[in-house]
Amino acid sequence: MSLVVPDAAEIRFLQQILNLNMTLRIFGNNATPGPASTAASFTEIAGGGYANKPLTFANWSFTSGSPSFGLYPKQSWTFTGAINAPGTIYGYFITRDSDGLLMWAERFPPAAVPFTPGVGSLVEVTPKFTGSSVY
Repeated sequence: MSLVVPDAAEIRFLQQILNLNMTLRIFGNNATPGPASTAASFTEIAGGGYANKPLTFANWSFTSGSPSFGLYPKQSWTFTGAINAPGTIYGYFITRDSDGLLMWAERFPPAAVPFTPGVGSLVEVTPKFTGSSVY
């Protein structure tokens, strides 16, 4: 029999996981997130008006259900110019502030990458973390 976590407890688990100081970052190297990925697997972009964004626990909202999830408000970057080499965007990753541990990463859909931002280009990310039992 599989372990089953009730929806109400899923929310508590999500709150424990997301109650950390974390930072949202955009990566520019052609990496595909996987089980062996670390923060070093991703090259954070630089230049073009980019700055990473801290994630504050108070801004997460939680929804119980199947699956339960934590949702963060949409984060946006409007670029003021080109970014440093390699000059492309492939996805985002989130690190824990205390030690730089990779918490999760997501590559943007194949049709969107690689993306080369220019003046006025907009990139938006809505961080979402899902917790669900399989039963």
